[in-house]
Amino acid sequence: MDSNIRDPSSPPNGSIKLDAVPSTTTLSTVKPEGSIHSYKINDKSDLEQQDLQHEQDDHAPTRTPPPTGIRRFLLFAGLFLGCFLASLDITIVATALPQISSDFNAQSQMAWIATAYLLAYTTFQSLYGRFSDIFGIKPMYLFACGIFLVGSIGCGAASTMIMLIVFRALQGIGGAGLFSLMMIMVSTMFEDLAERARYQTLGWLAFGIAGVTGPLLGGVFVEHSTWRWCFYMNIPIGVVGFLMVAKFYQIPFERSENLKTKLRRVDYTGVLFIIASVLCLLLPLNWGGTTYAWNSAVIIILLCLCFVFIAALVFIELRALEPVLPMTLFLNREVALACAVNGLMGLVFTGCTYYVPLYFQVVKGVSTTDSGLRLMPCIIGAVFSTGASSILLSKLKDYRIFITLGTATLTLAVGLFIMFDEGTSLAEQLIFVLIMGLGQGLIYQNCVLACQDCTDPKDMAVATGLVAFINSIGNAVGVAICAAVINNALNSNLAKLSEANQAILKEFNVVENMNSIHTLPEGLRVEVVHAYAESFRVLFIVLTPMIGFAFLLTFFIRRRGSLAKKV
Repeated sequence: MDSNIRDPSSPPNGSIKLDAVPSTTTLSTVKPEGSIHSYKINDKSDLEQQDLQHEQDDHAPTRTPPPTGIRRFLLFAGLFLGCFLASLDITIVATALPQISSDFNAQSQMAWIATAYLLAYTTFQSLYGRFSDIFGIKPMYLFACGIFLVGSIGCGAASTMIMLIVFRALQGIGGAGLFSLMMIMVSTMFEDLAERARYQTLGWLAFGIAGVTGPLLGGVFVEHSTWRWCFYMNIPIGVVGFLMVAKFYQIPFERSENLKTKLRRVDYTGVLFIIASVLCLLLPLNWGGTTYAWNSAVIIILLCLCFVFIAALVFIELRALEPVLPMTLFLNREVALACAVNGLMGLVFTGCTYYVPLYFQVVKGVSTTDSGLRLMPCIIGAVFSTGASSILLSKLKDYRIFITLGTATLTLAVGLFIMFDEGTSLAEQLIFVLIMGLGQGLIYQNCVLACQDCTDPKDMAVATGLVAFINSIGNAVGVAICAAVINNALNSNLAKLSEANQAILKEFNVVENMNSIHTLPEGLRVEVVHAYAESFRVLFIVLTPMIGFAFLLTFFIRRRGSLAKKV
């Protein structure tokens, strides 16, 4: 055993020998020499818990200056590439979904290409914060990068839809670490919140850029090569990012425990119940109204199990020594509200990112490349608003302003999307998308800063992972909800067509293959396009009050922490 790890049976320095005390004996306060900790020992179990707590406290990460000059530039270039790839794979399949599902003749499974990634991404966002405390930030980052690259190779080589979905899940496991660990790295390198905001902006810019360029790149690959390059392109970029971080991230994060001790600290039960809860939430959202009726036994049982597992998770995490998802953080008002706002933003924005390009393709009849190009104003707005907020934060000293303004702007954008129909002009499309980007860029980064600023430093990594986890929950639920809304609205609208036209739709397999819509007879094509337009309208009507509720929540966020002290 490592010499720095004290055996529970051996006495702390300067204290009495505890083995001589019966387990039923109660000792008054024991305070070893040179220790700031005092505690009361009731039995052997308490002793073991206190020893573990000492190990956690004694090996807390030490903040040291980040690299300087060209080394800093190359380090953050590598981190940017990792964030970009992790975020890119959320959206790059958006414009490629019709072609992928058509190639495998599996339109009904199309949503799982996105949901499998988001499910794994969501689950492991909550784990990397605690794992970085246990195993170290750098080892976990390189592990995540390696897993992501393996998943990308498997997706590109997939020969069946099932194989693609499995490797998309593996990608998600790695992608979760690439994004959340970057935020944790920055928080350990920079103590000043304003300086931290400037560097965390890189991660959010990567997310914003990927959110818009993803559909564009997906369209280019589908039209000019093959959708498989949506995944193969990750390999050279990912390797470069891996090498940059491996070389230039030298901030020490030392642990004295051996591997067995580290593994003992993992909250396996919490991990299991998180996975079970997320699965039982997303499966019925994907299946409801399509594979199974909403009132079917399968859907009802899964939703009931979800609530049961969540209740069990709360019970388990409240009693865990090192909970992977600390319930106490939710008692912090600012953390709870920031997470709620961030989760709703993720739900709404991801839904728009997936289905606005489909509106362009199906209703406006543009190519996959053009549908991606029409999202370019979003990236312009996101880059501008994210950069502006990071600069203004040091002057205004109030992240609440940006969170409130961002949710208000995003609410306006989604509300304007309700106006989308067959006759919407190009100028209106571009302006509405620009407004969406302006709102998006103001929310995520400032929610992360709010959580970090209002949390104890020892919990900062877990809090950063938590806000990313809640955002990812929103992303995954958003895709599932949007798919359910679109599928149910579309089925309802198509059912209004005559029986003869419905027979033609079955012949052309329109529901399973959207590419066949424009091969329909002109009169029927117009009716089907209108049915799709009305379905998209229903979707945006559902999403608008969701982000509007997030806007209302921002008024209850108080300014606390270091920024409040500088006013």
